[in-house]
Amino acid sequence: MLSVIRRDMTGSVAPAPDCSLVITVGATAKDYRADGWSVNNDSEFYARSQDSFYKKTSEKKDRQKELLEEYLEKRAQAKKQQQEMLNEKIAKMELEKSRLSQSWSSERQMAKVADAYDANVMMETVAGSASLLG
Repeated sequence: MLSVIRRDMTGSVAPAPDCSLVITVGATAKDYRADGWSVNNDSEFYARSQDSFYKKTSEKKDRQKELLEEYLEKRAQAKKQQQEMLNEKIAKMELEKSRLSQSWSSERQMAKVADAYDANVMMETVAGSASLLG
């Protein structure tokens, strides 16, 4: 490949020292291309370099970068959504815990009242039977 480039640099494509040269080298020999023209006509460079290997590679990298950014953005949104769902679930669990705690507290108070009532009834019964005996 280097001998082909040397050949093109010395004579066949760039015969004069004041000419521009674009050499396109790809993955295979079929992708190799060399173009030369007079320096006075440099707009030709932009026209001929549109399909160059570098430009194709650069566009591919740009596209991959865009896809990566989109992926990272979607991943961040999914993570945020999962965190919101987790926070909501935790809030519901805390609310249920509070409700159960209040319910359990009420049941304990009711049990204490019932025990006190039963104790009071027993005391009255004992006191009433003592007065009947006495």
